[in-house]
Amino acid sequence: MDVSERRVMMLRFTVFVFLLIHVSGEVLNRDAANGQLGSKMVDGKHDNILKPGAFASRPADSHPRQTHQPIPPVDKHKMSAAKPEGVKPPAIRLSETKECGNDIIKHCNPKIYKNNFAILDCLQNDFKIMDDLSSDCQHYIWVYKRNLTKDDRFDYAAQEVCKSELSQIHECSQLEKGKGLIIPCLVDNIENVTGNCHTYLEKMARIVFSDYRLIYHFVDQCSVDIEQLKCGRIGPADENDVHTQGKTLECLANKIGDLHDGCRKQLLRVAELQADDYHLDRQLYYACREDRERLCADVPAGGGKIYECLFKHKFDKMMSTQCKEMVTIRQRLIAEDVKVEKTFYSACRKDIKEHGCNKKDKVAEGDFRRANILLCLENAIKTEQVISNECQIEMAELRQDLMEDYSISPEILNDCHAEILESCENGLQRGGKTIHCLMNLARPARDQRKHAAQSEMSPKCRRALEALIQEADPGSDYRMDKVLHMACEPVVQSGCKHVQPGDARVISCLMDHLDSEIMTDECEERLMEIQYFVARDFRLDAALYKRCHKDAERLCHAPEWAEPKSMHPNNGPLILPCLYRFMKENDSGHKELCGVSGNWIQDRFKDDKKKEYTVACLYRNIRQEKAGRKDQVNEQKGVSKQCKTEIMRVMRQRAHSVDLRPEVERVCLKDLGMYCSDMDNPGPNQEIQCLQEHLDTLEVECQEVIGNFTEDEDEMPELDVILMKACTPMINKFCDTDDGLEGDDTDNIMDCLIRNKNKPRMDEKCRAGIEHHQLISMKNFQFDHKFKEACKRSVSKFCKNKKSKIDVISCLSEHVRNDTLLEEKHRIDKVCRKQLRAEVLERGEDIRLDEKLVQACHNDMEDRCKDVEKGNAKMLECLKRNQKVLSKPCHKLLFKREQEEAVIGDYKVHSVCKAMIKTYCDDDDMKEDEILPCLRKHKDKQEFDHKCRELIVKREIAENKDYRLNPELQKKCRLDIPKFCKNVLHTQKNDDELQGKVVTCLRKRFIEKKLSRDCNDVIRNVIKDSAHNYMEDPVLASTCEKEIIKYCGDEHEMAMKQNSGGLNKVEMVQSSDGSGKVVECLKQNFLKRIITNDACKQEIQRVIQEAQIDINIDPLLHMACQRDLQKFCGDLEPGEGRRMACLLAELEDHPKQVSQECRKLLDKRKQLWELAAQGKPVEGFHDVYQQIVASPSKNYLLFVICSIIGVFFLVGITCGRIYVANIFERAVKSLHGIH
Repeated sequence: MDVSERRVMMLRFTVFVFLLIHVSGEVLNRDAANGQLGSKMVDGKHDNILKPGAFASRPADSHPRQTHQPIPPVDKHKMSAAKPEGVKPPAIRLSETKECGNDIIKHCNPKIYKNNFAILDCLQNDFKIMDDLSSDCQHYIWVYKRNLTKDDRFDYAAQEVCKSELSQIHECSQLEKGKGLIIPCLVDNIENVTGNCHTYLEKMARIVFSDYRLIYHFVDQCSVDIEQLKCGRIGPADENDVHTQGKTLECLANKIGDLHDGCRKQLLRVAELQADDYHLDRQLYYACREDRERLCADVPAGGGKIYECLFKHKFDKMMSTQCKEMVTIRQRLIAEDVKVEKTFYSACRKDIKEHGCNKKDKVAEGDFRRANILLCLENAIKTEQVISNECQIEMAELRQDLMEDYSISPEILNDCHAEILESCENGLQRGGKTIHCLMNLARPARDQRKHAAQSEMSPKCRRALEALIQEADPGSDYRMDKVLHMACEPVVQSGCKHVQPGDARVISCLMDHLDSEIMTDECEERLMEIQYFVARDFRLDAALYKRCHKDAERLCHAPEWAEPKSMHPNNGPLILPCLYRFMKENDSGHKELCGVSGNWIQDRFKDDKKKEYTVACLYRNIRQEKAGRKDQVNEQKGVSKQCKTEIMRVMRQRAHSVDLRPEVERVCLKDLGMYCSDMDNPGPNQEIQCLQEHLDTLEVECQEVIGNFTEDEDEMPELDVILMKACTPMINKFCDTDDGLEGDDTDNIMDCLIRNKNKPRMDEKCRAGIEHHQLISMKNFQFDHKFKEACKRSVSKFCKNKKSKIDVISCLSEHVRNDTLLEEKHRIDKVCRKQLRAEVLERGEDIRLDEKLVQACHNDMEDRCKDVEKGNAKMLECLKRNQKVLSKPCHKLLFKREQEEAVIGDYKVHSVCKAMIKTYCDDDDMKEDEILPCLRKHKDKQEFDHKCRELIVKREIAENKDYRLNPELQKKCRLDIPKFCKNVLHTQKNDDELQGKVVTCLRKRFIEKKLSRDCNDVIRNVIKDSAHNYMEDPVLASTCEKEIIKYCGDEHEMAMKQNSGGLNKVEMVQSSDGSGKVVECLKQNFLKRIITNDACKQEIQRVIQEAQIDINIDPLLHMACQRDLQKFCGDLEPGEGRRMACLLAELEDHPKQVSQECRKLLDKRKQLWELAAQGKPVEGFHDVYQQIVASPSKNYLLFVICSIIGVFFLVGITCGRIYVANIFERAVKSLHGIH
């Protein structure tokens, strides 16, 4: 603006002021001349600014009820006719009027007597002054203010000063002059005017806002509401009642939720116009004038600064109650229209416009509700759009106010009134404590008994609280919540210093420290109250929303995901359940419901409108992608890398509590109350563990959800908070260098921990967590995701009716065992067989993982193995040692488990013999049933581990008791067993042990050299091992038990001394006698004819004859003659008695060349063989023949036999002729008799 324009503007303003003073004086003179300020006031009849037919007025509730008839309006034509023509009344000053002169002198500074506007300010600035004014003066002031706005000359003056503005504001320029409409209209548009016009309107605004009836369109729009809500009266009797006029606006503001749209809009418009200067809000000004002087003396007026200062000091003890109430009303209006908050709107006006926060497609036209505007701006920040620093500062202050003072949120005040009254000390708690009280109330009580003491939150209050938390968004900056900030600041300083204040990662850091020592109870409680709501709205987690909202839109078919109108808690689809399904197994039903059509959400959760399951949905996508599967619609791109990181973080953090898993809490609340209510202060994940332990008795929906979570836990061990807290150091210790763990593969973390859980350095708490994980996974085979993924096809084909993991393992094991023993093509694929082996090994480690075996053997464990540890296979080994005395159900099932272990995997063998397996049997192509035979071949080597050898001997003993525990023998003697031993098989039940009968049967056929080549080799090894240890010949051991104790006690004692090592007597007998001394003792006593038990003698004879076939079978003879064998028979293959015959021939031909020790022992063996041959029982014609041929008197025996046969022949010939003759004679006689 140049100098000339400024001069013109100053000239206009000078003329306007002159006219204004002149007109105001004329107005007063004109009223006096017509008797309006005299007789009418005495008569009590005043002009009514309302049109004819105005509503009958009612006083406010606090005043006595009165009724007045409306008074006709002033007739301007009559007034002008009463005045003498050509006479211009002199200007009147308010200080010179008889009605107000004395009051003005009493209350106002003499310096302002000539300025009517200054006098009005003086008289209106204090309720005490207004109360002290005479009735005449009050009415005079009212008429004066009314006429200022109605007189056409004021309109002309305004038109002169605001000419350019009126040309642009067509609404005001087209109004009829003299109706009191133009000045209120200009005031209503004051933000669009500048310069002198603005100055003039500011002066007039104080007059207009002093009485609601002077406000443009206010009475037209609000008269009905004033009457219906009993907020005052509209009539002449109230014209001079300044209290009533101010309280009407206050009443309407308090009941803004009940106003009609038109009146609500007018009230908010008034509040907007008052936002710049607190003097314009007369009620607040009167209530807070002294408070302003005490608390905000240094704050300059204008620009909403006084309001802002009063807001900040609302909870200051120095603020009066009246001021606090008016400030609260003002803050509530801000909730309806952010333009009421001058500072905020000024700072954010450009951002609101730039981001279209009040566009028609987002909110209703002209709707500037705080929630809509704040959420829109927050959405812009979260989606990395630009918001000015000034606006962000104001947003933060507003959000802090929301979390600190519930009373400024109309929805909370109205919808949560009962909850606040009953459960939150009637709102007397300050500093945000009432909000947190409501948050705590929103979390359902677990114990049904607690519900009696804790009233439930109503749905409308819950919705209001959710909306408030979404609006304040404390999850993005914990400083927005004063209660949370104060409670957690020490924790932040201790554990989260590295995170910049104000960063959303502070909350994440606090969540990560939930179980740490630095976390305080107060901080944890406040944090969980906030996280309860954050967990139920994907958008409240700032970091998650920032990195995943695009994935949520794309993968969950939520096109309006980031739009403000979908951000209200009551709007939008359930994204989370859908995305959760994406992370589950590849299911065509999931694609139909979620991946393609997206109807699953609506079908399953029709009544749930909150976005509680987005995280689960995204997690499902990650799992699918990890498994190599993607949704058909999204084949090109899965969940983004940055979103994956956040999803994993959120899933891990929310595993701490059921409260943070809405999908669990929603369906499991009843079960939590029933089974887990005794937990007064449940620790992290303890409620989940409680539900897992009672899985079989939960409600169907809860059972399904807990099952899904258990699957997730197995795939992502980080979700098991208790486990990870105890086991993280163990993972670092054992799994970083574990051969079975490839890179950073979390799938194998649990496998690694399970493999190492029995190591001495393993932490006890970690071991307990691993065992809990194992026990829970046995309830359903799907809880073990690796097992499920590896074997789901085989299970669906061969074990479709099996649910529990133990049943599935048994079913698959049976198929694998049968195919292995029959040497047929495996029906179970290789991947599944490999995982099945791991599961069988795991089951064999701890009997508690075999629920059916525990049930069958419960009493036996108590009776026989009471103090034995259940893990590390110790309980199973104890039961195996006591098989003879076990109950029938226990014995039967234990034997079945031994059969499965023999083919698929024996934990004890793998544990004890790990080093030996790696040394001697580390072949990738070696099958599980080949490991024990491999170890057996090397067990007699000097460097072989002693403990491993003992275990192998135990397993050999068990195998020789029942051939079904020896897969090698079963396969290689498959044809021989039914051919030679069918009688034994027919007399035994399938589930009963055969006590070595089949093996003994085959050993006898070995002596007879009737076995097939493969079977012969196996039996030869069996005989060789049993020659070293008589316990490996169960028939000999049981038959000669008394004889061994009676005649071979010294050998037993020697074995016991050599192998004491803390073993009990049974174990010592089983694992000792490696040199065959007990068997040798029996042979010597047999030779001396001391043994009289025929059954025992027969078994000893069998053993002697077995050794005669192969010198390698006789350990003492083989050791004594080892050099001689190498010298004379080294080129002969062992077996078929070839080397024994060679040695005997050498002894007969060159006795002196054979070593003395060997010659001496060979002589003893020849005696044994002869004695054994004599006492061998005859079982058939073949044995008779063998006995005769081997007898020295065979010729005599043959002569006797032939003589006996000859005698029978002669007698038959002689007697036969006589017998035939007699028959013929009788036949002839009978024929004659007939004739």
